Amino acid sequence: MKVAVVGGGIVGLFAAYYLEKEGARVTVFDPEPPGLRSVHAAGIIEPSRAYRTNTFAFLRRVGRYVRQGTCTLRSVDPAWLVESARQLGRPPDPRAEETLLAMARTSVGAYEEFAARADDFGFAPRGLLETYDDPAHFEEEQAVALSRRSEVPVEPGHGPGAERSLFFPKVSWLHTERFVARILHELPTTVLDRRRVDAVGLDGTLVVGGSSTRFDVVVVASGVTSRRLGLPLTGVRGFGWHLRTHATVGTATILVDRGIALVPFEGELKATGGWDFDLSTGLGHAEAVLRAVKAAVPVEEVVDFNHGSRPCTPDGQPVAGRREALVVANGGFRLGWSFAPALGKEAARLAQGGADNDPFLARFCGQLHGGRFG
Repeated sequence: MKVAVVGGGIVGLFAAYYLEKEGARVTVFDPEPPGLRSVHAAGIIEPSRAYRTNTFAFLRRVGRYVRQGTCTLRSVDPAWLVESARQLGRPPDPRAEETLLAMARTSVGAYEEFAARADDFGFAPRGLLETYDDPAHFEEEQAVALSRRSEVPVEPGHGPGAERSLFFPKVSWLHTERFVARILHELPTTVLDRRRVDAVGLDGTLVVGGSSTRFDVVVVASGVTSRRLGLPLTGVRGFGWHLRTHATVGTATILVDRGIALVPFEGELKATGGWDFDLSTGLGHAEAVLRAVKAAVPVEEVVDFNHGSRPCTPDGQPVAGRREALVVANGGFRLGWSFAPALGKEAARLAQGGADNDPFLARFCGQLHGGRFG
């Protein structure tokens, strides 16, 4: 089987990984280096805490970030906006819970399997601490956390600010840049084509550099640009820095009301944030987010910086589906890394004809069509 994967982010790389394992001849198309627009993320793996955006609580959180200057509403996809208005306040899809929990187990198991073979990407199953500045917001989030199933255990926080913190002991984290290097090592036969894709067809046709090539299946895992194929997706820009600091951060920590995450690695700290609803490639509030980071921890040196756009569906949940010879997989929003193994595996199964569309994951795929990416 000859398969094209459009998009070399973490979901596309996992799709290539599972396809190659099944003997497919895979070519990944992306004009940028593999993983470049994924590595800005914190690398916190928490898929069983699926994140919904079609709630009034989410709107309140966005409002807080707008007021503190770390979020802006610049440009969104019109189809996403219309569908988001329809979805607002709807209860969770009853089909979603079991599907997302199964995906959570798949994703966590995949990272654990990689680490068991060789932990060269800083895999740390040591939990996640969430802290809150606003007591009312903490009470609201604590009630939600305690209402979830026992597969997502939560404990009172500990240490400074413990009266407004939650600890999730089963959450892990990893070094995103190192993991990209690792998964590329696991793709010995996959071809990396650094050309930009011009158009995709439902029949498996790919137009690159003005020339058409037919594949058995095309998997599109190109994040926000997948909206050109009929998915209601918009982009929320995120930023990430590797820092040197004398501050001691013992575990992955999200300062929820400040919109930033801090993840410790040997000799450095990863800091991430950003909630810019912005379809451009601009850096938006990157400096404001970095100021928020510096207010939380003393920064001695900024080692490097990356940014990317999180693909967000109208409900914030991931999407994967197939129509004819076209498969799409993405939409994990702030849990892209958390769901990437499961999304990649689902995309591979759909590509090989080994699975029908999941009714929940394919909920926005009924109107999939070919289209241009220019």
